[in-house]
Amino acid sequence: MTRWLLAAIITGALVVAGAASWGATTGGTQPKRGGTFIWGLSTEPPDLDPQVDSGVAAGYIKEAVYEGLVRYGHNGAIVPDLAVRWGMVGNTQIVFHLRPNVKFHNGDPFTAADVKFSFDRLLNPKTGASLTGNLKTIQSVEIMDPMTVKIVLSQPFAPLLAYLAQPYGAMVDSKFVQGGANLRSTMMGTGPFKFVSWQPGQSVRVVRNDAYWNTGHPYLDAINYQIIADDQTRLTALRAGDVMLADFIPQEQMNAIQRDPQLQLYADVGIFTCIIFNVSRKPYDDVRVRQAIAYAIDRDAMVKTIFDGRGTSITGDVIPKSWWAYDSKADGTYTYNPDKAKELLKEAGYPNGLKITILAPITFTLHTRTAQVLQAQLAKVGIDATLDLPEWAVVLNRHLQGDYGVEVRGLTASVNDPDFLTLYYESDQPYYAKQVGFKDAQIDGWLDQARVLDNQILRKALYAKVTERALALSPWVYIAWGDSGEAGRNYVRGYEHFPGPIGRYSGFSLQDTWLAK
Repeated sequence: MTRWLLAAIITGALVVAGAASWGATTGGTQPKRGGTFIWGLSTEPPDLDPQVDSGVAAGYIKEAVYEGLVRYGHNGAIVPDLAVRWGMVGNTQIVFHLRPNVKFHNGDPFTAADVKFSFDRLLNPKTGASLTGNLKTIQSVEIMDPMTVKIVLSQPFAPLLAYLAQPYGAMVDSKFVQGGANLRSTMMGTGPFKFVSWQPGQSVRVVRNDAYWNTGHPYLDAINYQIIADDQTRLTALRAGDVMLADFIPQEQMNAIQRDPQLQLYADVGIFTCIIFNVSRKPYDDVRVRQAIAYAIDRDAMVKTIFDGRGTSITGDVIPKSWWAYDSKADGTYTYNPDKAKELLKEAGYPNGLKITILAPITFTLHTRTAQVLQAQLAKVGIDATLDLPEWAVVLNRHLQGDYGVEVRGLTASVNDPDFLTLYYESDQPYYAKQVGFKDAQIDGWLDQARVLDNQILRKALYAKVTERALALSPWVYIAWGDSGEAGRNYVRGYEHFPGPIGRYSGFSLQDTWLAK
């Protein structure tokens, strides 16, 4: 076994047979089967394609229906899913042995042919898959026999398993898709729940997969995802018992929820707020304008106002402080300095300020409140900001089209590895870097070097270079880390909010969720 794969295992990959289940018992109480779980979903899913990241809310549905070769499990560990074990051949080939007797929800057997088809689809730029750029080191996927596949890499790739554990590495039914099915509007997986219906603007319904390979799971009969876009309406429904769990809890409501004996909060520091510039547009093509905005933000005020104190200012590196790659030397790069902001604007040719438009989804309170506070803070340095606040699906589409100048987002590290920075900075990434028009050969080179190394000290040094240069160029401006998560009724059992940034993948725990009532 090579050292880079060992490093991946240390960060969570358990190369063992069988399934990982964390909700079998709770406080000595045996799980109870039955019941329909009502989830208050924060936004309409833009699509149901499992290989496309169309937002956290849509992901909760996809994680209940689809599975990959591996997945995130208890405490964020990487555990077997449709592969029971795997191992290296040399340092650029990894062989996966598939779980036997698994069927898709329509009865089609899951085989190596589906794995190859799924990876071909993932790697096809026309799919718009979220992992296309991250998996570019995959040279080929070979069928060794009906239950064994070999992935051949062009070079060693340390975070491979961390990416495959995401829901966007889902395996799809090759026959179903080749037969003409549109995965944007229907679903066909192998997971614990089967797709039944999607009523746009109202709900998505899934039911128990009685033929699920993980015997005895899931416990719930069904899940109804009720679409309740307004934060206060969603929380009112939760407090009234009309829904059993609600996602995307506003930070200013978290303390009150913790004090309510009828409710329980599932939250952790897992989201960061930021500004994304489209650097291909004026005036954002001028680094001095981007830096001026970075200096104009009072991050401590943002944390107090927006996160209700449940957050931490980001004045430098966006790599979480608890990670081995975190570099404290980057802290303090951008502190609140309105005079510096005005000076930079003057140097850029805007001595009397300028007018901008800020795009943010009205769907989420976090985004809209960030945009509103940002608007007030920028006015103090002469920047007149107009807010453009459409629904989430519109924002997502406009982002993909590059139809914006400044965008407010709440994001997270997509994997428990600093390679997540490639999503934001590497020039050939289809979702962010291309849409912001950012390209830097030095950063590209450092990211490419870092992902093939098996030495954390050397990798950390490269990521420090990436961070230093990225902060200087500022295609993104980071604001704060904050708590994010869900809240549920006190009789919900087995549901787990995964730690840190991968809390967005907590839908994987739905197979272990049950109702103690």
